[in-house]
Amino acid sequence: MMLSKPVARLIQWVAALAIPICLIALNFSLVTGASFLHWEYRRPSFPADSFGLTTEERIGLAEVAFDYVTSGAELSLLADLRLPDGAPAFNPRELSHMADVQRVYQGLMVASLIAAGLVLAGVTILGMRGQAQPYLPNAMVSGSLITLGLLFVIGVTMALSWNAFFTGFHRVFFEGDTWLFEYSDTLIRMFPVRFFMDYAALVVGLLVA
Repeated sequence: MMLSKPVARLIQWVAALAIPICLIALNFSLVTGASFLHWEYRRPSFPADSFGLTTEERIGLAEVAFDYVTSGAELSLLADLRLPDGAPAFNPRELSHMADVQRVYQGLMVASLIAAGLVLAGVTILGMRGQAQPYLPNAMVSGSLITLGLLFVIGVTMALSWNAFFTGFHRVFFEGDTWLFEYSDTLIRMFPVRFFMDYAALVVGLLVA
């Protein structure tokens, strides 16, 4: 028995809205890894740490930070890190922020799994009812257009004012001023503004590609 057109269209639009979530999460997961860190820190234009950390030391710390965020590890993974002089790598404020970053990242990954499940369910239901055409192609096209629209808005905002984009992003996903740090804090030494600009540009670039 075939689905009514309103139900089939509803499934189409649920799938279309889920596709951007899947694509965005996929590209975040691709960029948030050791390969990006090694490429980024070794670029000639990447700013050196004015407080003395070497490139290899920064990469080592950043790899552990990325692993913490992506693996869902315990906060002790970061709390146990030490700087070359033996001091703790991160202060309590930095550790609290990294816990928030992990929650945001893991939340995106969970959302992407749910979105992927919705897309798969839509494909299965429409396929079993013999209604794959035209609803599935329409869902793919609509999902792609929604993704491109989001990228256009984000890209224009980044180009016009990186500071406004960066501040707005953090105000949406993090509480108060918990994401603001001193220039001498390890997180700022590891991840200067250039790092986030390149990271965001790569995520957007991969989505466009």
